[in-house]
Amino acid sequence: MPIFSYNAIDSAGKKRTGNVDARTKSSAVGLLKEQSLYVVSLEEQTESLVDKVLSLRGVPDTEVVAFTRQLSTMISAGLPIARGLEVLADQTSSRQMRKIVLDTLRDVQGGAQLSHALAKYPNVFSPTYIALVHAGETSGKLEEILKRLADTLEAQREFKSSFTGAMIYPAIIFVAMIGVFVLMMIFVIPKLAQMYESMGVELPGMTKAMIAVSDLFVKFWYAFAAVLVFSFLAIRSFLSTEGGKEFLYKILMKLPVFGKILRQKDLTEFTRTLSLLVASGISIVESLEIVSKIVINPDYKNGALAASRTLEKGGSLSEYLKTDRHFPPLVSQMASVGEETGQLDEVLSRVGEYFALETAHAVKGLSSALEPVILILLGGMVGLLIVSIITPIYKITSAL
Repeated sequence: MPIFSYNAIDSAGKKRTGNVDARTKSSAVGLLKEQSLYVVSLEEQTESLVDKVLSLRGVPDTEVVAFTRQLSTMISAGLPIARGLEVLADQTSSRQMRKIVLDTLRDVQGGAQLSHALAKYPNVFSPTYIALVHAGETSGKLEEILKRLADTLEAQREFKSSFTGAMIYPAIIFVAMIGVFVLMMIFVIPKLAQMYESMGVELPGMTKAMIAVSDLFVKFWYAFAAVLVFSFLAIRSFLSTEGGKEFLYKILMKLPVFGKILRQKDLTEFTRTLSLLVASGISIVESLEIVSKIVINPDYKNGALAASRTLEKGGSLSEYLKTDRHFPPLVSQMASVGEETGQLDEVLSRVGEYFALETAHAVKGLSSALEPVILILLGGMVGLLIVSIITPIYKITSAL
């Protein structure tokens, strides 16, 4: 949808500037009139080539965390939001983040709320982020909410970092295995096949199969490469959809180690986010609806929606959680305590901390759990190659 930059005058006679999303220029004028703004000038924004390239790149999690924490610090120090955004625009090292901050600054200077300005970037700021900022603006506790939000984002970033770190070693070994296999098929096996053929050796079935695979690699390597690239792009495109994410999650959930880690990670995200939303003054029903939009796990996504419907009918969160087998008894028990004491947000926060610790311990043991599997695969591949190569050589030496 096109974005229009406007200069306008409000009902009090003050000058307002900013951006508005609309399909046409007349639609933009109509939207501004609804806000009691008299349009002085209106121009459609055009993206430069650099902006188009930058828009394809994501903003690093570290930049979002730094933006949130620094803005909270500046507001608590008494700086106006607009001035804080000016300082952040000068400090950020990411060109994409700087562009977002400057666009947000123009909207805020034009009279828009911070939450409305940030909502234009859903790929950077989640529905939870926007809802919390809006709640902070409404309650007057924006700096406090931004600080808690930064802590939550930092915890999520640390989990991603630890999980990635745990997967680096297994990933390197796996890629090395594939690389060695491909090199053997392309360079080593063809030369051995020529040697065996010149000596007239009767080859065993395993060696013949290995040579046949090698011939396919040598003759049709471009086809294998094309299929590999196409498969990668197709899988990546599929996994970017909601159906694809649910499909992948269902597979990962069935794996012994990954399933446990992902479930604990999702429970951490579910309870922490719900705690943060409720503590910010957002109703429990609306909080659950927001949680359902950001949780990838289909079990917890559907659970959040079902829980919100239960509450709308007069039930309680703990009552629903007891009936949903995907939530451990600890969650429903602690939710019941929180409802009885009137401290649901605090109790959910502690539950989130518990699951976060459990997830961290599970991630630390991930590499250790994968090492035996990798060694078995590596040993099997090496053994297969050795048997296929050595058996004919043994026959040759026996015949001498």
